[in-house]
Amino acid sequence: MTRHSGQPGERLADELFLIAHDDYSGKALASAVMVNSALAGALVAELLFDARITLLRSQVYVADDRAWQEPVTDRVLGEMVRRGDGHPVRSWLEFLASRARDHVGDRLVSAGAVRRTTSRSLNLRTTVRWPGLDPNRVARPRVRLVAVLERSEQPLDVRTATLAGLVQAAGLIRALIPTNRTVVANRIAAARRLLPPELGDLVDAVDSTVAAGTVSLRR
Repeated sequence: MTRHSGQPGERLADELFLIAHDDYSGKALASAVMVNSALAGALVAELLFDARITLLRSQVYVADDRAWQEPVTDRVLGEMVRRGDGHPVRSWLEFLASRARDHVGDRLVSAGAVRRTTSRSLNLRTTVRWPGLDPNRVARPRVRLVAVLERSEQPLDVRTATLAGLVQAAGLIRALIPTNRTVVANRIAAARRLLPPELGDLVDAVDSTVAAGTVSLRR
């Protein structure tokens, strides 16, 4: 697959993370199951864009096992190397989801975009939030995505279409604060249909993972 990661700005999972959290409070704007599954998908997508893995019939195969000195994706790729090829991408999403938010959040902390805060309630439950440090930086992915989605005459590039699909899977369209949610949803649906097969399969797998996680919580 052609690489699409050379675009300036945040990495794909970083952009999704910033969209998924309130700029000031750092509170997640959708349920943990949805955000974590979508972030896991974004990390897998980063590896696809960098041509470090491939998807064949929705199964993951390592194409480049070298470390790139990027701690988060190096860690994910290392797990894929250790566990071997041929596992379904949905299995990887389920495996990665529990730590995806911490990994991406810590990457943004290291980059100076957000800070990590923890608090404990009276029932001893710990809450982690990620308030932004630079208002312009943390708002940029949301502003950029809304601008592109609301310009119906401008086609979405593959990277932006993938981000939009993951935003939809995470239940975050309302967090974009678009002027017309129906137009935005239709634009995302059209963009998803034009994604390369690997990325289309990945976003579909995120949808399935979110749906399964939501059902299990309701039981």
